[in-house]
Amino acid sequence: MKNKLILFCTAAVFLLGSCSKDYLDINTNPNKPTDVTPGLVLTNALNTTAKSTTGSTDFYQFASAWIGYWDYSGAVAAFAEERSYQFTTNYGPAVNIWNNLYNNLEDYDYVEKQGVALNNQFYVAVAKTMKAYDFQNLVDVFGNIPYSQSLKSTAAIRPAYDKDQAVYEDLAKKLDTAATIFKGLIGKVASADAAYDIMYKGDASKWGKFANTLKLRLLLHQSEISGRNTYISGEIAKINANGLGFIGVGDGGSVNPGYSNSAGKQNPFWGNFGYTPVGKSAPTDNHRYYIASSYAIAFYENNNDPRLGYFYTTINDGAGDTYSGSPFGPTAGSADNPQFKSAIGTGLLKSADMAQPLITDFESLFLQAEAAQRSYITTDPRSLYESAVQQSFNYLGAGTATGYLTAASPVSNWDQASDKLTLIMTQKWAAMNGINDIESWSDYRRLNIPADIPISNNPAATTRKVPVRMLYPQSEYNYNPDNVLAQGTISQFTSRIFWDVN
Repeated sequence: MKNKLILFCTAAVFLLGSCSKDYLDINTNPNKPTDVTPGLVLTNALNTTAKSTTGSTDFYQFASAWIGYWDYSGAVAAFAEERSYQFTTNYGPAVNIWNNLYNNLEDYDYVEKQGVALNNQFYVAVAKTMKAYDFQNLVDVFGNIPYSQSLKSTAAIRPAYDKDQAVYEDLAKKLDTAATIFKGLIGKVASADAAYDIMYKGDASKWGKFANTLKLRLLLHQSEISGRNTYISGEIAKINANGLGFIGVGDGGSVNPGYSNSAGKQNPFWGNFGYTPVGKSAPTDNHRYYIASSYAIAFYENNNDPRLGYFYTTINDGAGDTYSGSPFGPTAGSADNPQFKSAIGTGLLKSADMAQPLITDFESLFLQAEAAQRSYITTDPRSLYESAVQQSFNYLGAGTATGYLTAASPVSNWDQASDKLTLIMTQKWAAMNGINDIESWSDYRRLNIPADIPISNNPAATTRKVPVRMLYPQSEYNYNPDNVLAQGTISQFTSRIFWDVN
């Protein structure tokens, strides 16, 4: 019976459309049910999060180039906005991130409210956690956002904007609440509810670690703000008090509703950047459009990093013997065509049925290493750092990292690095390639590490600086004008997120 329920839930992900609608949409569709089993909505919402964040094109289209991972091939005449840093309020990836995350939040809000109505605390805690995940991404991309008045339908059809710092602080509180609920649910989640959970299968302990790790990410984003240490230390003390800890080895949060190598059911990252169900002879357009950055290839090659061959293929999608990337900035020409350049590698494109990570164990370990190095937690930063690098190797299938960690190199060897924080963050950058490029962009904005990230030299890039944010979508100026205009004139180069102080 349990297996049948799991199969039913999995099928529902692909058969049901999203139950959500834009947070400004006041229309209702009489042909759709207004009451849906919250478990089904949760399954669909988790799958949609994977498709809308780390599995989406939008999380990589601009950030992958700006942060030095990928470049754009000569197979398509496009990406002028990304090369020039010049874009409008109609810029596609930013519009999609805004719309998709708010739509996803509608689903989690439904799950939370139904959880309250049914006295099902598991649904409440998961929904609170995943709302924090989505809202954090919105803040990191846009700064001030509709928050306290969002998701209220006709009660606030033109929601006011909340300050980004205030949103972060409230998310921290909600994650504390979620973690406390999860702690009380360990070993008590009903099997019927667990079947709808396509990430941790009802494991409340792992969900609690996920919530704590997400909160740690929020806190560390604020670590460069003057006078913020007392707040951060106090909030970490609350994490320590719940006793659940952080995501450790093997506990990363990955979504898998039953991905398979068939149309419409592939892992979203694979479906976007890999191959059609036909196989390697039929790569997706994006697999041909995105190629390796010469900056990243040089980093991995110069440091004898075994992960090179897992992040990237050799030229011509693995048919050649050498690696080659393109510099960021110039408009691509025939020399940048896919047959002459390295593509996204097999360590990232494992299979069509791979799980889609939201937070990996190695990201969590890097977060903990940074926190330990800053004396926010008491664990040994070196052990956390070396474990993080090893788990990055494990994720890619690159074998042991021992030789890399003990090589005579200040880029990887703890003993030889004079600046431990720079070491940790450089290796975090090296590990997050193609995993969550928005998070790498956030790290770069707050710390300027790596310091030598290439800046576009495209002639249209009149401001030679990596943008610090996205512009609000045009729909906000059309339908919520007073509140968005109250945010002032927005510049992608000067309107910083509150934690970006360097």
